[in-house]
Formats: sequence, structure tokens, C-alpha cells
Amino acid sequence: MTLDAMHWVWSQSQSRGNARLVLLYVADQVRTSACEVRVGQRELMRAMNTPSKGTAEKAVKAAEDLGELEVLERGVGRRAALYKLPKAVGFVREAVRSAPESGAQESASAPDSGAQTDDQGSRSAPKTGAQKNRSAPVLSRSAPKTGALPHTQTTQAGTEAGQPDAFARCQPLVRAMTEAGITVSWSMKASDWLDIAAIVQHAGVPAMVAFARDTKNATRQPIRYATFFLRGGWRGLPPAATPPPPQADSDVKPPHCGDPDCDPVTRYREVEHDNGIRSLKRCPDCHPSRKEHRAA
Repeated sequence: MTLDAMHWVWSQSQSRGNARLVLLYVADQVRTSACEVRVGQRELMRAMNTPSKGTAEKAVKAAEDLGELEVLERGVGRRAALYKLPKAVGFVREAVRSAPESGAQESASAPDSGAQTDDQGSRSAPKTGAQKNRSAPVLSRSAPKTGALPHTQTTQAGTEAGQPDAFARCQPLVRAMTEAGITVSWSMKASDWLDIAAIVQHAGVPAMVAFARDTKNATRQPIRYATFFLRGGWRGLPPAATPPPPQADSDVKPPHCGDPDCDPVTRYREVEHDNGIRSLKRCPDCHPSRKEHRAA
């Protein structure tokens, strides 16, 4: 239920700014089908990263005015207020609503003349016939809470549209995020994988990891899903100043130089220019692309 309430806020809510933060935090705490939960004012203030009670109250009022939040009981003493997300009640993700109960989904583009079931397709399907997609993940039901997709559910996001395998292109980012201590769920729609793969190509893994790390440090509430970073700022990252290191070099790294400004995972240093602008530069001492390491 938490997932559907959160997804409703992300995809359906008309809120902005602090009101949206309040709705996201309330949705994250929801554990009942009625979408009701008790949340204290101090919790909301921490979630919004503000010391002002007035700011939190204005955000709650703005969400109420939109009709997206109801205050069923006001907070009294130590008893927290009871909130409800009325428009999220009964909300179900589109992917869950349309998927068969077994979790298997047939390709929407399969022509009637060529589509066959799994039992018959392996022996008699013509080369042009579409078959059930064994590798497409059922993200809404079968993905584990840790966010790691089973090996038997490797996604083919984007291949039907003639685009590269987005899931494979995102794996360097997934590994770098995990090595940096940012453990989130990567359960998401195929379109989200395509968006993230495009950002990896555009901005580069080091910039995305640095943004996620800074966002996590600045946000008091726990971040559980990778889509939080996708919708919270990854899309706005500038193009990478230098192309990301070749995949072959990333597998073998020289010893870390020990410099406190050098990230031990990405081997990039954050430097400040004369105009005060900060940027990421490859470490000249321990980045895998350095000439001494290549020669070795």
C-alpha cells in the first residue's frame, strides 16, 4: 500500500513545493488501505528540513486546499494528528491493474498470426512471430524489497523500440551507488530505466552518484527508491565535462591515493575554480585512466 500511495503522489498529485513534501512523507508512512496515518508535527518539520512550525502548517494547509490531504484529527499533546490521502484510496498502479495474476505479460506488439504461448513457441514459432517475453520483469509484484532484480528477470526495456538495453547500461550506476553506500530499490517501470540510461549517457555515473550522495546527506527522511533521485534532480544534471572512463578500465583500479578530496569509488576529485564553481575532475594519482596504470 505504501508503494501505491507514494506512486499516486508522484504521478497524480497537483501539489508543489512544501505541500508536495508533506504528501510524500505522509504517503511514505501509510500502511493501511484507508490511506490514514498519524504523523507528528515535528516529523513533518524534519521531513521538510525546517525549524519553523508555521512553514509546516502552511504546507499542510496548502495540501488540504487541493483536496489531496485531510486532517481527520488534530494533534493534541503527545497524540499526533491523523491524516488521510483521500484521492489515493483504492489507487492501483497501471502496471498492476493490467498484468495477469501469474505475473507473465505478453508482448503488446505481437501480431495475431505469429503470437504463441511459451509451451509451443520454442518449437514451432516462425522467426517473425512474437512470443511471451520471459525476460521482462514484473516490477510491481515480484521485485524484492532490496531493489535487486533476480537474474531470471533481466529486463529488455527499450529493445522492442529499437533502443539499446537500458537495464545493462544502468548497471555501472547501480554498482557505483551501492559501493558508495546508497542502497535503494531499483524497482521501476521500463520507461524509468530508459530515462536513467539516457542520463548515464548524458551526465555520467560520477555526477549522478555525487548528486545522490549530496541529496541523501541533506535529506533527513530515508530514501527508499532510485526514482526519488530521477524525479528529484538527475534529469537536470549538466552534460559530463569529460566522457566516463571505459568499462574495461573500471574493472581494474590502482590503489586509492588516500587524498581526502578523492572519492574512493569513482576516483574523481571535487575542485573549486577561481569563480567559485565546483566540478568533478579525474584524480591524476589513482584514476584508472592515468597513463602509468594503462602501461602496467
